[in-house]
Amino acid sequence: MQLPRGIYGITDTSYTVKSHVDAARAFLEGGVRIIQYRRKEGSIRILLEEARAIRRLCNEYGAVFIVDDRIDIAILSDADGVHVGLDDAPVDEIRRRFSGLVIGASASTVDEAIQGENAGANYIGAGSVFPSPTRPDYRVTGLVGLRNIVQSVSIPVYAIGGITLESIPAIKATGAWGAAVISGILAAKDPVKMARAFVEAWENA
Repeated sequence: MQLPRGIYGITDTSYTVKSHVDAARAFLEGGVRIIQYRRKEGSIRILLEEARAIRRLCNEYGAVFIVDDRIDIAILSDADGVHVGLDDAPVDEIRRRFSGLVIGASASTVDEAIQGENAGANYIGAGSVFPSPTRPDYRVTGLVGLRNIVQSVSIPVYAIGGITLESIPAIKATGAWGAAVISGILAAKDPVKMARAFVEAWENA
């Protein structure tokens, strides 16, 4: 599967949008074409219901649908893929059991990125590039660290962490495939308009 370049939307309900489905809809209406459903708590039934609703939306908009961490939810909702962090299920085991899934792996160093690629990841989520309000405990790579990660692997790299509209040209200049955005879009008064602004900023950078 060809992964879309540009903005990668990650759902969150900490801001103006109060449901994960509405967050996904805002991203999609704004032109984002890869969505990650990230919900850390809740029953399997609720997660699956939301994931299936987001899957339907992604189908409508021709977007790629990724589930964070939860392989069970990804499989049961017919998601395109799953994104795993360093403490989640090993990439190589997921690849062995679910060969058709798109697998994203988190990395904050060159070594972690290379390990992710060697284990069978399709893309790397690299960061935190800048200090992030949603992940204050993450190691900050900066733009130099991001560029080093991009140059160390042959698979797409999406920058993540503290991404703002103003930083998009600098992110794109590192050779990153795209930029994952949460608060930069979802904290806006009009998330759809802001998503559109991010998509245009990437296209014009």
